Amino acid sequence: MSPSLEQYFEQSVLLPEQGGGTFSEAERAFLSRYMGDDFEAALARSGLSRPAAVVTVSGEPAPDPVSDPTPADGRPSADVEDAAALEAALAEARELKLVGFTVAGQELAVPIAQVQEVLRAMPLTRLPAAPAHIVGVTNLRGRVAPMVDLARIMDLCGNCAEQRFVIVCRCRGMLVGLLVEAISTMHQASGDDVEWGIEARVGVASDMVLGLLKVGERLVKILSVDSLFQKVLKS
Repeated sequence: MSPSLEQYFEQSVLLPEQGGGTFSEAERAFLSRYMGDDFEAALARSGLSRPAAVVTVSGEPAPDPVSDPTPADGRPSADVEDAAALEAALAEARELKLVGFTVAGQELAVPIAQVQEVLRAMPLTRLPAAPAHIVGVTNLRGRVAPMVDLARIMDLCGNCAEQRFVIVCRCRGMLVGLLVEAISTMHQASGDDVEWGIEARVGVASDMVLGLLKVGERLVKILSVDSLFQKVLKS
């Protein structure tokens, strides 16, 4: 029997208590854009230099040191290359594990390999210069992470309910929080149940959709975390 989402995170994921005190290239680019070149001082003034209190859906995190995401020789982190490679490999996978959730009445999912944790929604620090789909930022265990309104960034037109959860994804040396209304399930599906290359069928925000997962009579959109992250960074 497939484990529940809570069981998966309890058994398989070790979460860091605190970041390493350095910034990846992606973090520096994002923070410089919205907080200025002296973003470290701005973080301290905003209270973002300290980790926020968070509540996970799977209990207390296990302590685990976080390595510096930027290698000493200055070359891109392996995570930069792995983000796109991981998504490209999904189409060849025999089995997929995905975190399912709902936004604006639509069923969506992200690959569980890119998910660090799932949290209850928390207060955020607003960024006045940020576009509407970047709702704010928070400090997650020592890493400053932007929080993204999926309904806005994907132009979803359904009725939006309260965003009660945050799916924290890892991508290219940075954390990104996806604000969602409900966590539905952990999909453990056969690769044969996924249709890839569906840009013409999806229409809205097709660049952020990797494929469609068939669940009975329903179709669940699988998001490209890498494409979404790049849109956030280039906003």
